[in-house]
Amino acid sequence: MSKQQSSFHLNDLRENSHLEQYNGVLDELNLPPGVVGFLQKNQRKIWTVVILIAVVVIVASLYDSYRTYTLDKAAKSYDEALLLQGEEKIAALNKTKDKFSSTPSALWSQIQLTHLDQEKGKYQKAIERLEALKLELDEEDLLKPLVMANLGALYEQSNALNKAVAIYKALQQKEGFEEMALSSLGRTYEAMGNKEEAIAMYQRYMSLTDEKQGTTGPGQNSLARDMVQASLNRLLQ
Repeated sequence: MSKQQSSFHLNDLRENSHLEQYNGVLDELNLPPGVVGFLQKNQRKIWTVVILIAVVVIVASLYDSYRTYTLDKAAKSYDEALLLQGEEKIAALNKTKDKFSSTPSALWSQIQLTHLDQEKGKYQKAIERLEALKLELDEEDLLKPLVMANLGALYEQSNALNKAVAIYKALQQKEGFEEMALSSLGRTYEAMGNKEEAIAMYQRYMSLTDEKQGTTGPGQNSLARDMVQASLNRLLQ
């Protein structure tokens, strides 16, 4: 027998041996003949699917590990920035915001930068940051109403009262922020000289808080109610 014939003969033996092992495993599983036949016929496709699934699982696991690592690095960067002062703090917060843009730490860095702008009287810069955050946040994000409330207050401070009204009207639709929105609308309308609208907002605020007190008892907003009531009494005189 030639060497070429021997080589082919050995390859056939190896392949047959592999098939025998594969068929032996299937026989041990006591599967129905139809299932065994299907597996034997489609073993290449089945192994391809199994390998693809394994690759997907491995990639997903690696992504989760990378995401966790990134979140930890971002949190550390944010914490270190908070310990700094002055321009160093601003630079560190900006670095965290830019380097880890898709993380919660970047979001809180932006909020901290907004507060620093407010402390320096840079209201327009703070407004620009909050407007960008408002667009970035999902409607269901619990942070969005807080951003809107801060933005409305900044528009008030900047005497952009029409924009403040628009923000507070949107805030009024957020569950749990109706009272804040109504009192803020009353205050803003009063500052605009719109007495009738201010009275209407204050009265709606009082009615809403009366309803809540009737079901839960006196709450912690008694001081806020007293202030609104005082404003309402003044406007009704």
